Formats: sequence, C-alpha cells, structure tokens
Amino acid sequence: MMEQRSRIATVTDIRKIDDKRFCLFVDYEPFSSVYASDIRRLHLACDGAMNKAVNSIKFSDKCEYDIRQKLKDLYYDEEIVDQTIDKLKSYGYIDDYRYACGYVRRNSAKKGIRVIRFELQAKHIGQDIIDLAVEDSDISDESDRITYILQKKYTVEELTEKRDKVYAYMYSKGFDRRKVSECIRNIVSDIT
Repeated sequence: MMEQRSRIATVTDIRKIDDKRFCLFVDYEPFSSVYASDIRRLHLACDGAMNKAVNSIKFSDKCEYDIRQKLKDLYYDEEIVDQTIDKLKSYGYIDDYRYACGYVRRNSAKKGIRVIRFELQAKHIGQDIIDLAVEDSDISDESDRITYILQKKYTVEELTEKRDKVYAYMYSKGFDRRKVSECIRNIVSDIT
C-alpha cells in the first residue's frame, strides 16, 4: 500500500474584500472568505504582504511611504501593513535616512535642493531627516551645477535673448534665481 503524506497548507495571502470580509489565499490560491474577527481569533497570519514588500525593495531602495502605499494599493489590512513595515524596519530593509541620502545624491546633478526637498516631503519623510541627508550628502556648489546645465542646454545667444525662458526652466528645476542670474552673467562675460 502506498502511504499518503499529509501536506500542510500555508496561508500565503489575506486580501481585503470589503470592510468586514477578507479573501484567504492558501498556497497562492483563493481558498475562502473570512471575517476580520476570524482572522484575529484564529491568529491567521501570512507572509504575502512581506513577500510583496521585499519584492518591491529588491531592486531599488524605497522609503516607508512607498511600501505603505504599495501594500494599501494591494488592499492589505492596516494592521498587516503596520506589522510588515515594523518587520522591514527591524531588518534594516527600510531606512528613510538612507533613502533620502541616496535620493539627494541621484538627483542633485539635475535638480536644485529646493525641488529635492519638496519631493522628499511629498514622500512623507520628516524635515529633520531631509535636513540631515542634505547636510551629509557631498553636494558640490550649486553654482557649478547650474553652470554645467546652462552650458549644456543653451547657447550664449539663447542665454542673452531668451533669458526669461532660461530662468523659468532653471527655477522649475529648483535652482535659485539669483544664482542662475550670476551664472548666466559669468558665462556671457567669459565668452565675450
């Protein structure tokens, strides 16, 4: 006689259906609908949210807000999202300071500090973390970056004739108008 081995089913995901019900996935297949009270009563847990979060940060650094939004978009319960975020933080997978430092380094060549700060605030990173990341990042003088962008993008004639357009472009990139003006004067005076 052939022995049958009993196989243990694993809860792989729990997704929200509506305010009271959740879909229970067993071995990656939809299994049944359960109520939130049943999930708490039976102490059901899944690694589905953790797997989704880890897959999300596998190839690029993410901040807490990005992971939280991704899990919410996948209809995970707030409690599961919080537990997943706490685990990821304890493992060192999520670190808003590390993310902010990398973001400043990656974007400082083409954007001004003003826009970088605004974009980091939009990702719900604290002002103190942003300030520290900007301080700790070895960013060269903004004038050097402005000069490089102006020389790469515009001719001397465009810098003198279409000055308002140049200012608008550089301001939209987060650079200070006075520094842009100073850099334009230096470029034009060096050429003439």
